[in-house]
This record gives sequence, structure tokens and C-alpha cells, in this order.
Amino acid sequence: MSFQNNVLSFESIRASGSRPELKDEHRAVVSSCRQAVFKLAPKLMNEMFESLDDALYELADKAESNIRQTAFFDAMREIRKNRERMEVGFSQQVLKGFDEFWSTGTLPVKPDNRKVESSEDGLSLLGEDDLEEGLAISNMTSRGENRHFRSLYGLNQRFGHLLGWGDLDTKDNPLSPGAICQAFHEKFKVMAVDIPVKLVVYKQFQIHVIDSLDLIYDELNGLLARADVLPQLVNKIRRRPGYQPGAVDASPAHYRESKSEVLGGEKAEDNDLQAELFLTLKQLLSEKRLVASAGGSNSVRLPVIETNDMIQALSALQRIESPAQGQISNDTPGTMDVRANLFQVMGLAQGATAEKKISGNDEDAIDVISMLFDFILEDRNLPDAMKALLARLQIPMLKVAILDKSFFHSKAHPARRLLNVLASAAIGWSEQSGKADGGLYEKMNSIVERVLNEFDKDVELFSRLLEELNAFIQREEQGSRVAEQRVAQVTQGKEQLNSARHRVFEEINNRLFGNDWIPSPVVMLIKDGWRDVLLLLSLRQGDESEEWKSALQLMDKLLWSVQPNPDKNRRQELLNEIPLLLKGLRAGLKEISYDQHKMARVFKELQACHIRCLKGEAHEDAAEEVAGGESGQSGAATNVDAVLSPAVPDAGVDGGVAQSSAAEGQAVHDEYRDQAEQIEVGTWFEIQESSGMKFRAKLSWRSMVSGTCLFVNRKGMKVVEIPVAGFASWLRTGKAVPLDDVGVPLMDRALNAMMDVLKKTEIDD
Repeated sequence: MSFQNNVLSFESIRASGSRPELKDEHRAVVSSCRQAVFKLAPKLMNEMFESLDDALYELADKAESNIRQTAFFDAMREIRKNRERMEVGFSQQVLKGFDEFWSTGTLPVKPDNRKVESSEDGLSLLGEDDLEEGLAISNMTSRGENRHFRSLYGLNQRFGHLLGWGDLDTKDNPLSPGAICQAFHEKFKVMAVDIPVKLVVYKQFQIHVIDSLDLIYDELNGLLARADVLPQLVNKIRRRPGYQPGAVDASPAHYRESKSEVLGGEKAEDNDLQAELFLTLKQLLSEKRLVASAGGSNSVRLPVIETNDMIQALSALQRIESPAQGQISNDTPGTMDVRANLFQVMGLAQGATAEKKISGNDEDAIDVISMLFDFILEDRNLPDAMKALLARLQIPMLKVAILDKSFFHSKAHPARRLLNVLASAAIGWSEQSGKADGGLYEKMNSIVERVLNEFDKDVELFSRLLEELNAFIQREEQGSRVAEQRVAQVTQGKEQLNSARHRVFEEINNRLFGNDWIPSPVVMLIKDGWRDVLLLLSLRQGDESEEWKSALQLMDKLLWSVQPNPDKNRRQELLNEIPLLLKGLRAGLKEISYDQHKMARVFKELQACHIRCLKGEAHEDAAEEVAGGESGQSGAATNVDAVLSPAVPDAGVDGGVAQSSAAEGQAVHDEYRDQAEQIEVGTWFEIQESSGMKFRAKLSWRSMVSGTCLFVNRKGMKVVEIPVAGFASWLRTGKAVPLDDVGVPLMDRALNAMMDVLKKTEIDD
């Protein structure tokens, strides 16, 4: 059998790899739990086999051919013959896993090593029968985990506590639905029955065993609580494992269909999880409706509104012009009361005088779509104008959900992808640029209008609109990428220039500052000429290059050549070195195209300095010794002290944002500073100006040297360039707020949020 149960993975029990240590005082309660499992598991299996016999007999009675009827009767005989073996084997397999868990911390699961590849033809590695069987078991596991999530939470916590591990993952629990399914699969897979019969057996196992596992879980939780194992445990709701916010590529292209989706190769696992998620939502919504209607006295059975009538009524609502939309204007976005509007359009009474009712499936679709658009209107990632635009799609999306049930099951559904891409494209849009920014709002508005005006029952319209929107976004992204790269290059160039200036400033000031004996011509030569030589070499060759080091050595030799009061030996050495020194200085100044006339004058002044030095005379202002030399030169000390100042990058911001205050530049090191230094490039922020206006910008680049942060808008244009200390101040004061979960498609975020709300409501009740 090539089936592999992907739900179960016990390869890493704990990062430490330590074996469990069950204390002596806990062995008695673990033994009591084992006895409870030994007692209850066979009872559930007995009920399953009793029901299975009836189910198979009914299928045989309704079989379309004698061959199928014979196959069902043969399966009944085969199952009856092996019933006792399977019942005993199942119980033994469950207890074996239970015992091994307490002794080793692992489960005796040996999954097939062969893995289904994610390529277009990867599913060919599994036969159709094996794939159907695998999906059935996966569905049972997911259904059980969702159905018993509260009881499982308590059991996980208590089992983990007994082993000193704290929290225990459901997949590692020896009595989890996945482990129970695997135990049954291990004993049932050898049965010589075909796949239709196997699916019937798995269905009965789901109904009578998996759905009834709360009998075991409640019994064990009670035993453990009475034994003082976390008796006051409080349930906590945690997000599904698949819901992982993070800063990933949040561009609309991130949501466009992949090649496998276009070719129809969407992963079966994703579809299965979506189907299970929707099934759980339906169950929770049904329970909520039952609770809400429990106090009602109207038990009259009403006829159900036909689907065609529902679609016609929704189409009428869809065509209603702006005055009737009321709550979904661009100023105050909101969702409409779909049920009330539907009954009104169809001319039907509602409530106690109702003549008809909406079917359960349509009720589910209305509830889920209403919650979806409630989530859209509460989503902080979307600007209000865009929320209002997307809210107008509520009725068309409800029509899609009623016409095509795969809307909730498949991530690749064109209407669902269109909604995701619209929401993703809207994330970086700002009210500041408004609806006249030349494209996005106008394009999204035209798509919404086309849906409202053209969509009747042809779901393929969404595929065509999605293709058109993707092409538009791709063109915009190409332009924004080019603009963003250019802005980043300019900013990075400024960063390198400022860094090089600081380095040159340090090298020169270390040599000149406080040395009043240095003649003015030398100071001016370094200040007006050699500084730019060093700057050019730093930018072109780098601070570690031989050219940079040679230029510094030449500057050192220049200063050495004008030191006062040389002895006789140094004078001779100086006489030999001066020609090479002057040659090197001329070559460096020519590289920066230094003015020839100024160079001649500087070298004439430098010659006078060297002559005085060779004569052993003390330095005076060399400029005064040169006939016809420039007057008004300041003293050497003044030239040295004011040789140059380091260039400091502007701390202001562009794009209408007020200049950073001095307080924003303070180097306060706290968690906000750490966040500013570590937050991922590509993260979107909502930034508030001093005037109260807000705009959206993406962190496009952060200097590894100075920490300068560059922000761009959705068109790739620079809107903010700010030091990391200023960015930290923005985070600290709430002026800049990151947009969360922008890398997760809107529908996925909404469905998971709905699940959390419904589960929380169930627990609170």
C-alpha cells in the first residue's frame, strides 16, 4: 500500500530529544487512562461494525447491477469473517501506541518513504484508489481535530504535563484522531475489498468512532483532573497551524496563479484543507443558528426558496443603483442585510409571518459571505475607499458561492483569486494620491462595475477579469520596480558618498588637527585638492585598496616634508624625496582634473616651504614669501582647525512628510530601535503626518552602514528617507504602524478569522 498519512509526523518530539520521565505518583492515573481506553475503544468499534452491516446491505439492495450487488455481499461476508480480528487488532494497535508514547515519547508509525512530488504529474505516483483512501483518512483526521478541539486541548496539556513537556502537539498525542485513524488503517488495509466498499467502511468509522471520540477524551480528562493533573485548566484558542503572518512578498503578483494552478494542478491537500475548513464553519454556524432559534415557538415546516429564485433575486439586488446601496458608499463602507433585502425583492414576508425559508446550504453561503465582507471592512490593511469598492462585490460573490460550491473549497477559484488580487493591490494605495493617481483605483472600479453589470451565471467572467487585472498590475509593477531600483541606487550612492566623506574627514583631521606648525599652503593643498583625491579613490577602489593606502602615504610624506628644523641627514633625504613627492601629487591632482593654474600656484608656494625647510629655518606664513602671492590668507592654525567638516546626511523626509525632529534622531536603544533595525525589508507601513493625514509606504532599503531607511510608495517613488533612530521614534510613538499579514491572501485571512471568532463564541457560550 503506497498510501502515506501526511497528517502524522512524529519525527521530532522535542528539540532536546530527551526521553519522557513519568513520575511514580503519575503511573496509577496513566494506568487508569489505559483501562478506560481498553474499555471504550472496543465499544465504539462494535457500534461501527453493527451499523456497517446495515449500510452495506442497503447499498447492495440499491446496487445498479448484479455484479455490484454481488461485490457488496462478498464484502459483507469478508468483513464479518474478519470482524473479530480487526476489532482486537485495532484495540491492540491503539494500546500499543499509548504504551510506547509513555515509554519513548514517540508513536509506532511507519509511514511510507515514498513521497508525492509537487510537480504537474506528481499525483501519478499514487494510484486513484490509494489517493481516495488517503484523502478519506485525511478528512477524518481533520474532522476529528476540529470537532474535538476543546477536549483535545485539555488532553494535550495534561499528557504533556505528566511528561514534564508542557504543551503537547495534537499530532504527537497517542489518542489523537490521526493516531486512531492510523491504527484502524493498519488493520484494515489488508482487507480484500475494493475502494467503494473501503470508503463506506471509512465513512462508518468516521461517524461511529471518530465523531464519538469525545467519550474517550472526556473520560480521560475527568480521570486526570480528579487525580489533580491540571484540574483548573482553561481552554485557549490558537490559530490553525497554516495561519502564519509574516513579512513576505506582499506584491499583488504574490497572489497570481502559479503555473500548476493554471494547468489545473492545484494541490489536493490545499483543496482538502479548504473543504474541511468550510465544513467546520458550516457546523459552527448551524450550531449558532440552532442556539439563536432555540427560544422560538414557530415549528411550522416552510417550503424552501429554490436556488433559481435566489439567483434571480440576487441579480436584482446586484443591479440596484447607488441610492439603494446605502451602507456601502465610499464614505461609510458597510455590508448590507442580505436576508432582509432578498425577502423584500422577492415580495416575501419574514419572521413569524414568513411564507418560505432559505435552504440550509444557502443560509451557510449567506452567513460565510457576510462574515467575509465584515472582515474586509474591518481589515486595517485596506484603505477605506478600497474597502467600499470591494464591499460592492458582496452580492456577486454570494451568487458565485451559491452557484459553485468550489468557491469555498478551492484556492484556485477565479472569483476567489480575483478578490485576493484586488485586495492585495489595494494595500499600498493611499488616500493622498487619491482616485486621480492615474490608474489603480480607476482600474479596480471598472472591474467592480463590470462584475455588477455583466455577471449573471457565467463564472468564467472572473477568469477574464482576473487575467486583465493581472496584466495591468504586471505593467505597473514593472514600472515601480524600475523606479524603486533607481531610487535605491541613488540613496545607496548618497550613503556611500557620505560614508567616504566621513572616512576622508577622519584621515585628514587625524593628521592636521592641532598641528599649528603646518604651513598654510600645505593645509590648503590637502583641503582643496587631496581631499577629493582620497574621496575618489575611496568610492572607486575602496578603503582597503593599494591605491587608497598609497594616497594616504603620499599625504603623510607631504607633511613630513614640511616639518620644521630638520637635521642635516633629514635635509639630504628630503632633497632626494621631493621630486618623487611632487610627481605623485601632480598625478593625483590630475585624476580629479584639478585646475592647472591653481596647481601651479600651490606648487610654487609648496616650493617655498621646502626651501625654508632645507635651510633649517622656522616656518612663517609661506604665502607671504611668494612674490605676487595671494594676500588675506588666514593663519595655519585657523586652516587646520577648519580644514573640513563631515557631511551629514539629511534627516528630513520627502513626499509631504514633515522634517524629522531632533528628538527622532536621539539614539534611544530599546525594543523599538531593535525592531527598526531588524524589521524585514518589503514591509508595508501606514505613516501619519503631523497634519493628521495618513499614507502608506514600503520599507525598500536599509543601510547596513548607517541604518538609513528608505521608504517608497506603490509606484516605487521615494516618500521617506530617515535615519534608523528616527524610524524607531516613529514606531515608538505610533506614527508608523506596520500592516500585518499582508503576505496572506485575503480569503485565507478572513476564513481563519471567522473560525477563530466562531470557536471563541462557542467557548464563551
